[in-house]
Amino acid sequence: MALVICTVGDEGSDGHDGSDPAALVYAKCNSKRIVAGSAFWQNLGTTLRQVAENTAYADYDFHTQNGGWNAPAFARGSCDTQALSAISTQDDCTDCLTNLPYRIWSICNAAIGAEVKLAGCALRYEQYRFW
Repeated sequence: MALVICTVGDEGSDGHDGSDPAALVYAKCNSKRIVAGSAFWQNLGTTLRQVAENTAYADYDFHTQNGGWNAPAFARGSCDTQALSAISTQDDCTDCLTNLPYRIWSICNAAIGAEVKLAGCALRYEQYRFW
């Protein structure tokens, strides 16, 4: 995968002060783009929804895949419980991962593979198994 690192904090720092779980820590974006409406695009949408819905209830680390051999979509989500609210950690995790794909699209411009880490959660998706 050809990667373009979009944003990285200062060397030796994660780029945030720890107070905002939505703070961008880093983004890695594939230089290739997803074709809108393609089978991969559709499978990825399903896969990302499953990650958002299940990660908080799977010990804050969940991976899944959808699609057949010609257009598989693989994704893994995780949440940092230390960065999330102690009052509603599961809800905050779900919210973080539900909103993260929108951030990925704006940061990585519909990259065919991407990994974005916020202070509170992280998401990676690819066309191949990576776990």
